[in-house]
Amino acid sequence: MTSPVSEDIKFEGEDANAGLAAPVLDLIAAGALLLTAVVVMIASLRLPVPGSALTAPGLLPFVAGASLAVMALILGNSALQRRKDGSAGELLLGDVTEHVRMLALAAMVGAYILGLQFLAFQVFFSIAGAPFVLSAFEPVSFIALTGIMHVFWRGPLWAKAAIALFWTIALSVVFQKLFHIPLPGGF
Repeated sequence: MTSPVSEDIKFEGEDANAGLAAPVLDLIAAGALLLTAVVVMIASLRLPVPGSALTAPGLLPFVAGASLAVMALILGNSALQRRKDGSAGELLLGDVTEHVRMLALAAMVGAYILGLQFLAFQVFFSIAGAPFVLSAFEPVSFIALTGIMHVFWRGPLWAKAAIALFWTIALSVVFQKLFHIPLPGGF
């Protein structure tokens, strides 16, 4: 009997091409994250405090912004160390194929938002006496999720479509029935 573990097979991570970005790119990302964190923290401090500081509506955004700032500083420090050590190449463009995939992702997210905005509709129906609303959120989200998974995941299209369908229905039911929040793509 042979061992199921082979010496020539190794786990490469979620993305086999993943690795450290160029230090310049990490510095740019750290700066953008730090700026975002500071804006969130300042905006959270400007929210009114109806009770004590522990019940302030800006407490959670402030803590999230502060943790983002710490992570940005760690990323920036790491990038400066790698740049000083010369351990990572100074290649600014990186893998062009990966950049094309990222641009495709940005285009798909933009198309998703436009689809929710311009294809808005609502259909009211009930299942076993429970009222539901079908809006543009469900079909547009299904198509967008399937497309995004098709670009970034390997595997058969039917599996990607099944996952997208499950998550779209799950999100729709949770937001409509549990949180009583209308979904985008309606009127």
